[in-house]
Amino acid sequence: MAGLGHAELRDAMAGRFGDIGILEGIAQKLCALQETFAVRVENPVLVVFTCNDDATKDEHTASRVAALSDVTYHTVHVAHEDSSLDTEQVLKAMHHGRDAIKVILANGVHKSVSVASLDTSPEFTSRLSKALALPPNSAPDSPTNSAYSPILKHEDPFAMLVATRSPIVAAICGAIAEAASQKVPVVLDGLAAVVAAVIATYIAPQATRHAFFAVRSIHTSNEVHRADPCFESLLQNRSIMTLPLPRLGPGASGIHALSLLHTAERLVLALNVQSPTEYKDRNNDASSVMAATTSTARAAHVDGSLPPPPELRIFLTSVMFLTRLPAYKIIPDLDHNVRELVPSFCYFPFIGWGVGAFAALWLVLGHVVFGSTAIAVILSTFASVWLTGCFHEDGVADTFDSFGGGWSKDDILRIMKDSRLGTYGCMGLLLMTALKFAVLAHLVATVGLSSVSCALVAGHVLGRYSSLFILQFYPYVEDERDPKGPLYNGIGNNVHLLTPWRVWVASIFTAVSMAILLGPALGMCVFTVALLVSFVSGQYFSGFLGGVIGDCLGCANQVVEIVAYMTISAILNSATRTHVCTGST
Repeated sequence: MAGLGHAELRDAMAGRFGDIGILEGIAQKLCALQETFAVRVENPVLVVFTCNDDATKDEHTASRVAALSDVTYHTVHVAHEDSSLDTEQVLKAMHHGRDAIKVILANGVHKSVSVASLDTSPEFTSRLSKALALPPNSAPDSPTNSAYSPILKHEDPFAMLVATRSPIVAAICGAIAEAASQKVPVVLDGLAAVVAAVIATYIAPQATRHAFFAVRSIHTSNEVHRADPCFESLLQNRSIMTLPLPRLGPGASGIHALSLLHTAERLVLALNVQSPTEYKDRNNDASSVMAATTSTARAAHVDGSLPPPPELRIFLTSVMFLTRLPAYKIIPDLDHNVRELVPSFCYFPFIGWGVGAFAALWLVLGHVVFGSTAIAVILSTFASVWLTGCFHEDGVADTFDSFGGGWSKDDILRIMKDSRLGTYGCMGLLLMTALKFAVLAHLVATVGLSSVSCALVAGHVLGRYSSLFILQFYPYVEDERDPKGPLYNGIGNNVHLLTPWRVWVASIFTAVSMAILLGPALGMCVFTVALLVSFVSGQYFSGFLGGVIGDCLGCANQVVEIVAYMTISAILNSATRTHVCTGST
């Protein structure tokens, strides 16, 4: 029986046990999750998330049911709900939930998890319904649901978590993503857990593909019944297997489901597989559980033969990605879709022109109004930072922090995704900003405002071109542990969307821009240095990570920009010295 696939497993179970209904599907999903026939779900644990500091009646009930069922019980206390919940707080709550599960699973004893929220109040449920934006009285299978629900439309999962205004949902999302990444099956008990799980499928799609088993545990108030369309629509997610269990209290339904997982485990083990083998899905039957959970809609790779999106959408995506300009007001449904984001890299040098010109404008205005080089340079830097939303500076801080404090790839990636800023990050960002200020101030003093304005534009163009250039030589590293994974992880498998003609157009545009802004000789010299620095930066990052990630590209952007200013300053200074020496002789 070694090497069984989906069809063989199904036939073997049918031949041994006959018709076992839902248990067959559970067994198949467990084998797919853990990639072995030696599945393990023993020593289950019930994890309840609550924002109440004092134990409630529901919590007492859940703990008693867990004790009577020989299920370990844990409570995770989360911050109270906040109407002003922002992305930073969402990430903090996710890390809280992730860390809680790490501690629970650290000793390797618990092999299955049920997560539940004890907040089943009408207000909480109503808010989740509004966050899903489903139309009132819509049927669960209504075709309009996909048009209304942001989750079903694959929108930014962090925006969805913010929209729920619930730290509990964010914490559960982090918890179930961590459990799934450890190949531990997760039972979703209630609406909050299902909402969190659906969002988790976009944060860590590969880890969560086979992980979830959903049950209902909703009280029977009229308000909550109105959430049923939301609940049913969420259950259409291909990563979630619904278990048809009765409506029990919070926590109790999850314990019931855990017993089904344990039964399915025993059935698989009873097949007497001699040695654990990697579970391979060789069945292409679209009706099977395994085919359903590997839908092509979830694939990270985009077929390059598909017709490209309209060019305006691609250009505006680059504007939205690199600046804080409201490009969505031109195209309301604009998003960081990988089919539009990756091709938009060719427009990065064009965006550099705009940002550089904006910075140059403030440089001139500051110098004219205040008569101070220092004030003018600071205003110019502030203007560019405001326009880009500190996008690249964030990459500088994270890169210095992670490469300074990390010794291995895992350490670097772990530190890089930590929202807190350490000593290396602070010093790196401070020194980089100080160096930029010093070089620009020196240029203003030596060559004048007009020349520095051209140098500013050139630096911003080259900095943004470096991202496109680096990706031609080094792979983009995906890290599903990164909370921003949905935004960036699709880049790695879809660099082919940045077609050769786009790369050539961007390269020629950048080279011509240097010749226009700095003159042919100086421009080509600076362009060559920028390419060399970009390549060396990519080589350095790749030496540790096996490729590059977004923060690395942001850091390289700033390094190339500053090196461009330094190169201009050095060449002009050398030319001045040569001229002085020639004149004196």
